[in-house]
Amino acid sequence: MTTKRGEATMADGDAKASAQFAVRGVMPARQARSEATFQALVDAGRRVIETKTFDQMTIGDVAQAAGASVGSFYARFEDKETFFAFIQQTAMAEVESRLQECLDGWVADINDDALLRSLSSFWVDIYRTNRGLYRASFKHSSTRPDAWEPFKRTGRKAATMIYQKLKPSFDRSGRKLNEQDLRVALQFANGMLINAVINDPGPISIDDPQMREYVARLLSSFLGLSADKPRGAPVRRIKHKSRKA
Repeated sequence: MTTKRGEATMADGDAKASAQFAVRGVMPARQARSEATFQALVDAGRRVIETKTFDQMTIGDVAQAAGASVGSFYARFEDKETFFAFIQQTAMAEVESRLQECLDGWVADINDDALLRSLSSFWVDIYRTNRGLYRASFKHSSTRPDAWEPFKRTGRKAATMIYQKLKPSFDRSGRKLNEQDLRVALQFANGMLINAVINDPGPISIDDPQMREYVARLLSSFLGLSADKPRGAPVRRIKHKSRKA
């Protein structure tokens, strides 16, 4: 019997496999050993990009962190630009997969307010986990506007997924959920989180324990829910898999 967690893991794997063919210049692995090296390079790249910008990251950095050779890198990726694009695609595929897992974890009788709080916790955690990738992509987009496109695509897809899950709950409570309003609310929330990750202007930072609460209040207020209403039943939160250094 396949569990939801198992389904999510397989979905992550399927998404990564699909991404290999979606990014031009990526040579797909065809053997188990080659796949292990391929994955080691990707994992290393994601670790490196959490501490360096695209310009600062070198292929030598990635190869060394992966315990592989520079030649192994070029046997699998055309260049650094291709590698970075693949990292973006992989990260966003994981976000979509884990968002689906989060949405599937909501119980049928959970109230609207608790749904938004669960969603806010999930979304804040995504930005915390991938902050280096967001920073590097934002900086790189100043010279390569398409560098931000993977995030925009995932944002649009996520909004559709969230709307489809929230609407039945709103209908049951006699509330009207306007899809455009939800998309704008999510745009504002994403803007706040991106600004916190990239500029950290204050007064609240991305790591502040209250950040989840502020995002929830923003969404609740925008969608016409009272910010002071009870929080409802506890919601199962999805724990993100940590990447080992």
